Amino acid sequence: MMSKECDHCGFRDPMPFVCKFCGGSFCYNHRLPESHNCPGLVKLKERVRESGKYSLPDHSMTLKKERPSHLRPVSKALSVMKASYSLTILAIVLVSFFLEFIIGYKYFLYFALFPSDFLYQPLKFALNLVTHMFLHSGGFHLLFNMLFLYFFGPELERRIGGKRFLTVFFLSGFAGGAGYLLWSFLSNHFNPAVGASGAILGVFACLAILAPEIRIYLLFIPVPMKLTQALVFFTLLDIIFIVGGDPIALSAHLGGAAAGLLMGLWMKKKGQYVTGHQTPWR
Repeated sequence: MMSKECDHCGFRDPMPFVCKFCGGSFCYNHRLPESHNCPGLVKLKERVRESGKYSLPDHSMTLKKERPSHLRPVSKALSVMKASYSLTILAIVLVSFFLEFIIGYKYFLYFALFPSDFLYQPLKFALNLVTHMFLHSGGFHLLFNMLFLYFFGPELERRIGGKRFLTVFFLSGFAGGAGYLLWSFLSNHFNPAVGASGAILGVFACLAILAPEIRIYLLFIPVPMKLTQALVFFTLLDIIFIVGGDPIALSAHLGGAAAGLLMGLWMKKKGQYVTGHQTPWR
């Protein structure tokens, strides 16, 4: 093996060190960037100071500014929220449920969906079409909705991407609110509505169209069911309960499921999704 001169002192070293910042060859004594006044290190520090990160060309590494220790939990939380919109919504719902206990009934009055507001306070009604999805009437209501969102939300988001997932979630929620409004005027019952059930059933319906091969177990049925079969089952239950006069806002369930179903059919026709074995949609 031929020796090579050190770019700093000229010493011929049989095993020279190559600097990953400037690419020069150096002897043992001058192998560190600080020892040979590395110009690459100076440029690196300038780029880190300007942008907060810099990718090393040879090693594809990213150097970031050190954050204060008290900001690291916040940084990790923001990273998770950026990576998954569905889990971000789940976290917001949990925080909102906690605020219901702290603030009390006023929180409920301000953010729940009141059908009468459609006539008397249309701006508040429009705002509450969004906010009512993040409220829940009790622990079981919250538990079932969040379980559905936790298991099926990320799966749909992986197949259609974060932005389309948000579109499905919120449009299904709006459709659920509209369905409840219509049923309220038809039945002359004007109780307030809360919950993300319409939005989540829209997510479930959309996933059932795009991934009908997925099978699930229901707690009270010990055989696996395809998502499409489960969707039909839940829809029939809602219709039965509505006819029976159940006070739960099941018309919102049907409105959300219908919206998710239509969006799923449209995305499938346009090919705007990936299958379970493909790279996640970006």
